[in-house]
Amino acid sequence: MKKVHKLALAGLAAACAFAAPFALAAPGGGGGSMGGGGTPSANEDPQVAYQAGVAALNAQNYREAIRQFRTARRAAPNNSTINFALGRAYVGNNEDGEAQEAFERSVGDEAAPAGAWLELGRLHLRAGRRDQAASIQSTLARKVAACDAACGDARRAQLTAAHTQLTQAIDAPAAPAAADPATTGWNFPSVEEGRASYAEAVGLINQERFVEAFAALERTQEAVGPHADILNYMGFTSRKLGRFDAALGYYREALRLDPNHLGATEYLGELYIQMGQLDRARTQLARLDELCAYGCTQREELARWIERAE
Repeated sequence: MKKVHKLALAGLAAACAFAAPFALAAPGGGGGSMGGGGTPSANEDPQVAYQAGVAALNAQNYREAIRQFRTARRAAPNNSTINFALGRAYVGNNEDGEAQEAFERSVGDEAAPAGAWLELGRLHLRAGRRDQAASIQSTLARKVAACDAACGDARRAQLTAAHTQLTQAIDAPAAPAAADPATTGWNFPSVEEGRASYAEAVGLINQERFVEAFAALERTQEAVGPHADILNYMGFTSRKLGRFDAALGYYREALRLDPNHLGATEYLGELYIQMGQLDRARTQLARLDELCAYGCTQREELARWIERAE
């Protein structure tokens, strides 16, 4: 597999208010086509809505946070970051049933924030469902035990903190300690921090430090919300770590946000080849033929992959 080209990061230095979409530099060889036909309207832009939701949640304006996060979720219904943030807004608004549904969607992603498991367990406790809370406690224990080198030290620490806090809540249900988002790896980084973590991720990918790169991309998404470039590289790093099912989900989510994204279209084709699905890879090549009327590096690279696989 080719190495990712060094990215031009000039675009990351551009000023960006929280209400404006987060502009990422187009990655060399695997980049996006920002502003293409798949870009949502201003009223439905998931990044705008996500960042407005974060601002409302921080201001404890839970109804507005819910409204904004639901708008973001329409574009990315199974995004674990959005669903966790939405669940927190519902908890703040005392809508535990809706919060449970959002947290359950969040933990459907293997890479969901550790705090999503913790908050789901705490909801079960609050409703008197101790057995279900204990089941989540066991799930977290298994996740900690299974967190190997590809999982990474930071992720292991987050899962451990979530398990510890849920255990404390189960052991002392009369006065459960408030969950600490920082120790479970969940907070809302600023957009500026998102730019920095994206630049860090690019450097780590070029160094083939994929575990750390994925963690940096997660921080970027927590800061700015769903973005096709971020999801594309989450798919790429997942592929490099052998997590093909996760990679498939990230590429599909990137293409849901931007159907014209050249990088995700190419990389999805490469993933299909790795999964032994050559016909689907050819479909991706045909799509690149449509998108690249005058040729492009993504089309040529996928064509080489297909030629080698035939």
